[in-house]
Amino acid sequence: MFFFSLAGFDSLSASRRLCGLPILMLTRYTNFENSLTKRKFHANYFLFGADPFLIELAAKRLAEALEEASQGQIAPVTLDLDETSVEEFVNSAQSLSMFAPRQLLLVKGVMKLREHQGKRLAQYFSNPNPQTVVLFLAGDLDRDQRKKKIFEILSLGTQVVELAPLDAREVVEWLQRQAADRGYSMEPDAIRFLLDLQGTDLGRLQQEVEKAALYAGAGKQITLSMVEAVSGFAAGHTLFEFLDALAARNKAQALQLVEEIFFTGKETGLAFWWFGQQLRQWLQFKELAGKAPAAVIGKQAGVYNASTAKRMQEQAKRVSRQSLF
Repeated sequence: MFFFSLAGFDSLSASRRLCGLPILMLTRYTNFENSLTKRKFHANYFLFGADPFLIELAAKRLAEALEEASQGQIAPVTLDLDETSVEEFVNSAQSLSMFAPRQLLLVKGVMKLREHQGKRLAQYFSNPNPQTVVLFLAGDLDRDQRKKKIFEILSLGTQVVELAPLDAREVVEWLQRQAADRGYSMEPDAIRFLLDLQGTDLGRLQQEVEKAALYAGAGKQITLSMVEAVSGFAAGHTLFEFLDALAARNKAQALQLVEEIFFTGKETGLAFWWFGQQLRQWLQFKELAGKAPAAVIGKQAGVYNASTAKRMQEQAKRVSRQSLF
């Protein structure tokens, strides 16, 4: 007969706290990816972090690494503990696959489990099925969530991977790899423009690289002008077209673009934020006009491409200071 107690979990976590050691540490995505090349997989992983795209990327890479190591196809099975009981999950994890040397279970909703459900998980952790790899997935976890008993059970019964968001240098390298994977290189100005426009949201950045690559066609380099041409908040038009219409006082065209860019799709908030940023930059160009070259003013305003700075300076001349305010 098997007896199990949470006492070991409690004493281990208490000793860590007494020693001043953290229960877990932030992990770089590249470190997680490199760990998979050793082909020594854990039975259970707990993967979470602030960037959903990075979490999805890590789950995909784990599945690929398992396939490479097993030399057979693995079809991940997704379970949501909002809809599936813990007992059903345990039965699935303990089942043997007839068609593959390993099975991968992707489990969502684990942080909503109550303590008695967590104890059932802990029992499975003590004697997991060696043919099953379980990946528990969560998003960004705040301090209160980390105080839950289920978090402690997961921390002590799984390989914990808290993915740190990529820093600026890593995002630049990631963008360069995304372009290289498609057979292109990217100008530094094009990369800087994408970061200014989209921030470090990897999902959006990947979409922009894909659009720019399609626009570049047979060319081997993605330039700033290409990125500007396709970066937008709707399928057909870009925010630059709206700005050009405003500067040219083309009211009809500006009104046609308002609905599409600002009130269609899921990026309305981003569109308004970026539009506000452009107006502030126009104001800086207007107030500093004649005091320094456009390129110098551009660097102060966050516009690092000389031709873009010159264009914005010309646009700013056509709009009154009062209108910009």
